Amino acid sequence: MSENESYGLRVEKKIDNMQNDIHTLSNHVARLTFINEAYKETSEQNRKEIDALDIKVLALDKKSASQDGGISMLRYLLGACGGIIIAACFWVGSSIIQLSKDTSLLNEKLTRLETDVQNYRGYK
Repeated sequence: MSENESYGLRVEKKIDNMQNDIHTLSNHVARLTFINEAYKETSEQNRKEIDALDIKVLALDKKSASQDGGISMLRYLLGACGGIIIAACFWVGSSIIQLSKDTSLLNEKLTRLETDVQNYRGYK
């Protein structure tokens, strides 16, 4: 019977060891499950934050595109206004030159008329 008792003690020790191993594994599984759930919650929060940021980025892209269009329109308008101003300056300059020519021509004609009038008076 002593062999049976020693066999029974060995089985009990193995069962105790297995129970300890199962308990340790169960604790590890519980800890890993808790960590996994925390990671899952963090992942979901990060996904929500990324989605919110994505919406903000899209809104900013739209706003930036509309501002770029407005800036381009302003560039064209300022370029056109600059061209008109330059053309007006050239027109004023050419008008001044033309008036100067006309004035000198009229002065020359007036001088000729005065000399003609003086010559005509001299004949009387």
